[in-house]
Amino acid sequence: MKKYTVHLLIPLLVFFSYCNAQSPKKEKAKMNKEVRKLVNLGKDAIIQQALTALDKKASLTNFSSTSVQTNGREVYVVFSNPVLYLPQNSIFKYTMGIHLMTGAQFSNTIANPEDFRPTTAIPIYQETATATEHIAFVVEAIPNLNASDLTNFEGSLIIREKEDHYAVRVVSEIQESWYKIKKDTGTMYDEGHAHLAPQPFAERDPEAFREIKFDNQANSNTF
Repeated sequence: MKKYTVHLLIPLLVFFSYCNAQSPKKEKAKMNKEVRKLVNLGKDAIIQQALTALDKKASLTNFSSTSVQTNGREVYVVFSNPVLYLPQNSIFKYTMGIHLMTGAQFSNTIANPEDFRPTTAIPIYQETATATEHIAFVVEAIPNLNASDLTNFEGSLIIREKEDHYAVRVVSEIQESWYKIKKDTGTMYDEGHAHLAPQPFAERDPEAFREIKFDNQANSNTF
């Protein structure tokens, strides 16, 4: 089975899903017979099928977000972690997924520092108790961000540990922010923000991947 490392596919899948959700005038695309048959298995069965085909070391405990998306002809299952804490000199696979029609797999990695190169196999990200403590400390230091906001977090929060501070990057649908937070005091400095404008073509793109909306009636699944 082929495996690919893809750095643009996952963000595009998530981005298209968001843009289409914001477009009230779009027409619903139709699933072909193969996709409909697969979708009718239900979300849990699809996710289990995807996990079985992925890395044997991967499990749902490695990921905080699971997405099943289609453009009507293809189905991708994407496992990801919107919130990440990276100790010094570390690298992880933080997003993994599979194309259910072809079996092609893909993954994204993230490192601290960004140019860190591993000497052994890259592990799958797993949030430890220590990581949870660091994340809580950083979230407490950022105004207008609460721990409750991290539940079903739709953006991304990346925390890289440094010698005396944390380098933090937060991305939402409309804004990217970056900060440094001192380890000893929790003081925030070197703050910056940038507005993110969605690309208008994504709303009109008939090939866009969208999140499948599962319900109790298999034949009424939509996207």
